[in-house]
Amino acid sequence: MTKYIVKSYLALVNRFEAFAKNLGSFGLAVIYTIGHIWIAILCAAYIFEAPLNLAAIDAFIEPVINGFWFYALHKACSEILGKVTLTIVYTVGHIFIATMCAVIIFSASVNLAAIDAFVEPIINAFWFYFLHSIYGSYSEKREVSYE
Repeated sequence: MTKYIVKSYLALVNRFEAFAKNLGSFGLAVIYTIGHIWIAILCAAYIFEAPLNLAAIDAFIEPVINGFWFYALHKACSEILGKVTLTIVYTVGHIFIATMCAVIIFSASVNLAAIDAFVEPIINAFWFYFLHSIYGSYSEKREVSYE
């Protein structure tokens, strides 16, 4: 039984590694955006005491905008900037996008929107860094030297 569990686990890890190796910036942005939607729903429902349908509207509109931001930034700057710098640049853009969405969707004050705009991007910065780190570790494994 233990051998079966270990083999199943290793097969799952191998499938994930194969998936991650072929992911690219677009696939990474899609995975990021799905996680971002869940984070946005939870933050909006809690911070604005919003009903789930309104939180879901915010959770789909704002992450899609941030998904494009993530894709553009990752595609243009992932090889130029280090992981930490890239994460900081991403987070500043995310704060601006989140504030504008909260003000428009919830008719919230700028102060309350700013709370959401800082809390949610901080959570998403960890999510971004985590995905970018995993992607980087699989990209490094892909490059084989025959020297």
